Amino acid sequence: MDDLSQAVYRYAVSSPGWTVDDASEALGFTTRSIEAAVNSLVERCLLVQANTGRRSYTAVSPDVALAELVDPDERALLDLRSRIGAKRRELAALVPVFAEASRRVSTDAPVEVLEDPDQVMRILIEYARSASECVLMARPGQGATADTQEESIQKDVDMLQQGVSRRTLYHSSIRDHMPTRRAVEVVTAAGGEFRTLPQMPLRAVIFDRKVAVIPRAAHAQDRAGLVIRDPNVVSVFVRLFEFAWELGEPFLAEEPHGNQLSSVQRSILRALASGQPDEVIARRMGISVRTCRRHIAKMLEDLGAESRFQAGVKAHRAGWI
Repeated sequence: MDDLSQAVYRYAVSSPGWTVDDASEALGFTTRSIEAAVNSLVERCLLVQANTGRRSYTAVSPDVALAELVDPDERALLDLRSRIGAKRRELAALVPVFAEASRRVSTDAPVEVLEDPDQVMRILIEYARSASECVLMARPGQGATADTQEESIQKDVDMLQQGVSRRTLYHSSIRDHMPTRRAVEVVTAAGGEFRTLPQMPLRAVIFDRKVAVIPRAAHAQDRAGLVIRDPNVVSVFVRLFEFAWELGEPFLAEEPHGNQLSSVQRSILRALASGQPDEVIARRMGISVRTCRRHIAKMLEDLGAESRFQAGVKAHRAGWI
């Protein structure tokens, strides 16, 4: 609202029964300007024309004017909410029918393909919440960020407190990833178990030894997941996991010293002995080239070797490979 309209409104409040000419004379503005201000105030329901036989106006309080302005909108909004509520109730009645039918189809399917990565994540969360015995995880690849780890720690601890056992296999290179290491320390203190392997061929999550969720991995960009419910197939995945678990090293085991090597270092030495370059070794083991070279430099130093060939000879004599 402009300054003139406010001035006319103040005048109207203090001068009952006034006319446009009165306001023009009192305020010093032309009657055309006063008329424009009056029209603006009438549109806002702040002025009403008095029934006095002459063209005079009466001021209306802002509260009353507001009620007059918004009442039609409020009625329309209430009507809209009522119609939305009726449609919501109508469709909500079908939700249990859809859920039951979907659950029956999913339960009957021995292998379900989920093309949407978000859907894969949702079903992982759903099975994790409903797990009652154990969760077995094989997790190759890089570690998650500290923020992601912080979100998952409490869920893992809650699961353990509910009596659900938790065993996780990581790639050996992840032991140097500090966000993952801190998360493992917390969850281990709550009863979780973690081991590492130098090679991890498959990502998998197994719930209660009844359902396995694995990536389809038909090609490098494939992000679809497979939900396996066939008890025979799930049993194979469980046996494979337990076999790998027995070969794994405790995640929080002290670093080997003296003439002891970690599984990663032994694998690197064997690859060096077969003449593989750093890039190939790193790619096959799922670690960065920089990490691979750091391991090689440390072993050369421990062996007192001046070349990789000499390191291979000395490692063989020392019984390292």
